[in-house]
Amino acid sequence: MIDKPRFGARKGLDETWTIFDRRTGKTAERSGLIMAGLNKNVVLGLIHILEQIEDAPKSVH
Repeated sequence: MIDKPRFGARKGLDETWTIFDRRTGKTAERSGLIMAGLNKNVVLGLIHILEQIEDAPKSVH
């Protein structure tokens, strides 16, 4: 089974982009950084990184 990507992007009226969590519909946040007001050129790269983090094996320390 292939999972759908967790994150997507929306273009705002101000021509900036927001990365959102498809599960919650809310703006994505990572390490205190809110993924809004972004340049189109960085959105795909950031989504790729967020998906890699999401797919990484979870371990308990």
